Amino acid sequence: MNQFVQRVVNYVANELFVKGLANSKTFQKFAVHTDRHIQKFKKEGVEHLNSHVDELHKEITKAAYSTSTKAAAGSKGGGVMQPPQKPLEGIPGFFRALGKVIRRDLGLDK
Repeated sequence: MNQFVQRVVNYVANELFVKGLANSKTFQKFAVHTDRHIQKFKKEGVEHLNSHVDELHKEITKAAYSTSTKAAAGSKGGGVMQPPQKPLEGIPGFFRALGKVIRRDLGLDK
């Protein structure tokens, strides 16, 4: 019996909320406003990601065309020890690390 009453109350509450929100101009404005913001943030995120991919492509291209100068500079062996640097966080850090791995795999790293 208790489960039946719970289901009835749940059904009535859902009907009131859904119909009430569907007919509310304020809620409709809120929904449209929120959707616009979400679409804007998605678009900006894609553009931001594309700019980082373009930057990575430029770095890889530059590294590929300057292999002879890096090979000549790397063979001297006069490097100075430096403390390790904290890596970048987020998407820029990911693309920088990806670029390093690709350069190392292609033999373009120092």
